[in-house]
Amino acid sequence: MERYELTAASIGRIEGSATLPATDDGLCLAIGFFDGVHIGHAEVIRQAVSIAEERGLSPAVMTFDPHPRAVLGQDPQFGTVLTPLDDKLSLLAELGVKAAYVIRFDRDFAEISAERFVRELLLPLGVRTAVVGFDFGFGHRGEGKAESLSAFSGGAISVQVVEAVFLDGCKVSSTRIRERLAEGDASVASQLLGRPYVIRGEVIHGDKRGRQLGFPTANVKAFQPYVIPRNGVYAVSVDIFSASGRIESSHHAVLNVGIRPTFDAPGGEVKLEAHLFDFEGDLYGRELALSVHTFLRPEMKFDGIEALVAQIRTDAEQAKQLLSKMTANDS
Repeated sequence: MERYELTAASIGRIEGSATLPATDDGLCLAIGFFDGVHIGHAEVIRQAVSIAEERGLSPAVMTFDPHPRAVLGQDPQFGTVLTPLDDKLSLLAELGVKAAYVIRFDRDFAEISAERFVRELLLPLGVRTAVVGFDFGFGHRGEGKAESLSAFSGGAISVQVVEAVFLDGCKVSSTRIRERLAEGDASVASQLLGRPYVIRGEVIHGDKRGRQLGFPTANVKAFQPYVIPRNGVYAVSVDIFSASGRIESSHHAVLNVGIRPTFDAPGGEVKLEAHLFDFEGDLYGRELALSVHTFLRPEMKFDGIEALVAQIRTDAEQAKQLLSKMTANDS
């Protein structure tokens, strides 16, 4: 491997490095894409952090960007993300990771053999222990398996394989989360993630029709190509960020995902419109984080404005009750 793009640091950035920065301490390295950083991924990370502490190593993660399947054209759904890179790094830091190595995945990198991956990437980093999931594969065409990490390192790297995590008898996976979101099952998606599904974006100008109906909405343009849940209405919580990136305030809300069939023709752009409870003010240009909790109903076309307004009122009351109960249970 002559050159590759690398991002590395204590959840920070060193870009375009031609050589890997070694660490003074050896690494206990969790390796994977970790799309969603779900409860199965969290178990991999927790074991890496625990082993690092036991063996006097530094806990770290190696991940890839963008998704290998998207680059190789194996599955178009992986052009969307559950957790953009910055969010992923923040979640890994919360789990106790001290360094993240982000490999820019492209077709050249995909040609690297499993042996070169170990000898020219992992060993120079000072990896002493690798922690991987049960379905781990690496190198050209996935030729390398967990046991290859030890074999190609001449035994210098020990390997810990973490078995699958199950929820309600089914294996936890990023694919399953995507499927649940596609069905609108935000509650199960949250259980699989270990937290609510979050979409971050900026408030942009819309047609201001919600204000005319008595329910002003924030029209949110997502920052990244997130996996968008099924069209419909959801109970959500919303964090409003300041210009410095800190959470300024949090609110319960009702979110409509869809094309607004009462007003717009079929086939239009899917929009994210949130009506925040107990909020007054101008949100244009502000960053919001939408935490999606519960699916209330599918999107539908109404015969008139009065029927639509009545349903919005019902949706809002249902969302308030659900979110208040959720808040009470968490306290």
